[in-house]
Amino acid sequence: MDTDALADRLFRNATGTLELYAVYLGERLGLYRALAGGEAVTSGELAARAGVAERYVREWLEHQAATEMVEVEDPRADALTRRYRLPAEHGAVLVDADDLRYGTPVSIDLVRIARGLAALVDAYRNGGAPPPIPWEPEGRADLNRARFINLLGSHWLPAVPEVDARLRADPPARVADLACGMGWSSIALAQAYPKIVVDGLDLDEDAIAAARHSAEQAGVADRVHYAATDAALLPSANRYDLVTIFEALHDMSRPVATLRTARDLLTDTGTVLVADTRSAEEFTAPASERERYEYGWSVVSCLPGAMGDPDTAATGTVMRPATLRRYATEAGFAEVRELPIDTDYWRFYQLVR
Repeated sequence: MDTDALADRLFRNATGTLELYAVYLGERLGLYRALAGGEAVTSGELAARAGVAERYVREWLEHQAATEMVEVEDPRADALTRRYRLPAEHGAVLVDADDLRYGTPVSIDLVRIARGLAALVDAYRNGGAPPPIPWEPEGRADLNRARFINLLGSHWLPAVPEVDARLRADPPARVADLACGMGWSSIALAQAYPKIVVDGLDLDEDAIAAARHSAEQAGVADRVHYAATDAALLPSANRYDLVTIFEALHDMSRPVATLRTARDLLTDTGTVLVADTRSAEEFTAPASERERYEYGWSVVSCLPGAMGDPDTAATGTVMRPATLRRYATEAGFAEVRELPIDTDYWRFYQLVR
């Protein structure tokens, strides 16, 4: 890449970053939701709907029209009388949290991560971990919610026939969902398989509180139980037919210990299902767009989050298949099967005792 091309690339990336900051404002202030009906509105009308100052909304709408996120009826009209609308086809990306194309949550995570960059500089210098970034004021986005709701029970698990059959059979199967985060994987499991009981575990107490609320709202709280605890602390009598770890193993300081715990939690016929980043088999440069994205998160979030433990595996987001297989072997698993589940973002593995 020559000098001018690199300079142009950085300018375009800066423009894209600023666009995502504007998306963050639209999400957090409810501006996209207020536009969702399809009606064309002025800046004053949108400001009244969303409870936001008109002058700020006017500037935001002009930016959104300039970047083709919203449409403007007459660009030459007076600024206060111009009318803007959200195209119906943009609602899936900007408004509908259940759509697989829903894209605004990433803006929340990017803003949140940016708040910790100064501390990350110090962590890079001393080799430790930066202090955890509090949830507020941004809140925490769940980037995988729509994936779990739409795909977990209808596409992913049916691709593993013996697991799917056990989850539908009697006696009711028991599932441990490790590092469940905000709990949508556990909820989607319970919704897809009406007999099962799910224990969702995560170390983040705020995530578990949010998960409990979501389970109540989804009507599955009688079969989905959450705890802010380490899976290694579960009673030895607990045995599970399925243990799941969705896009979390690469974040863990001690992935082998986690997999060993998961193995110990299984019944004699149980299985562990791991889904993690769809990294290439080996390092290449330049890398694919997907791998560039994963490396970006690794540099600013996933690797730093695991660096506080002196014995950390320091995996990073880009966990290649050979690395996962090594971890599973060290944890005592006899076999690792890569499953025929086709996504462009995750690989799925079945770990067999």
